[in-house]
Amino acid sequence: MAQPNAATHIQAASSGIVLEDFSSWPGENSLGEYSSAGALANGDGSGELVDGVLRLEYEDAGWFLSNVRADRSEDTHLELDVRGDDGGEADDIYLEIDDIEAPLSELTDDSVGTEFGTVSVDLADAGVDASSVQDVWLTFWGAGSGALEIEAIRFVDREGETIAVGDYDARDTTEDGLHNDFTGSGDTTHDDVTAFFENLDGDGVQNNPDAFDFAENDRVGFADVIELLRLV
Repeated sequence: MAQPNAATHIQAASSGIVLEDFSSWPGENSLGEYSSAGALANGDGSGELVDGVLRLEYEDAGWFLSNVRADRSEDTHLELDVRGDDGGEADDIYLEIDDIEAPLSELTDDSVGTEFGTVSVDLADAGVDASSVQDVWLTFWGAGSGALEIEAIRFVDREGETIAVGDYDARDTTEDGLHNDFTGSGDTTHDDVTAFFENLDGDGVQNNPDAFDFAENDRVGFADVIELLRLV
């Protein structure tokens, strides 16, 4: 698909960037690159922001584009925080990263639900050359009638991302944003629960609440230890 501003511009990689938080949309993403949408059923064809969330309504047509023009070789995944009006939109919506194009459901094991959740795409598994990422598209041609809401889009390093918690380096092994492996075993065990409990009030946990909010109550406390125990 042809893209606006087609000149290549490659930046040095740094692990983890927010591509879209829609603070300057339309016209520019968080990298200062071109970002827009068109042929949609709302917002005069370009979608519309609702409380900082981009809402894209489609009727067998529409596109969203965010230019990257960067070396993302230090990152392993593209993540989208999204929801749909009906759920299941991942089967109908196409994701295009450079010359890789497929239904979103073929590029991720995650689904689009009616509540906001993270859809994660493994760049290597998808066949993306992360050393020179030019653009990210979402297209809605032939997708029927529906709506997708996007809260954020980002590149992240899921393999190398750890958080120091006491004497441990906590890691997310399930790719859901929650750091469930404290001991480095690759799984969640009773030792991880113990390590979490012993360091619950430490800076590593309290300064990174989103990474340890297993109870999904927007704070970190004993309820999160109990929820981690349920994963054992």
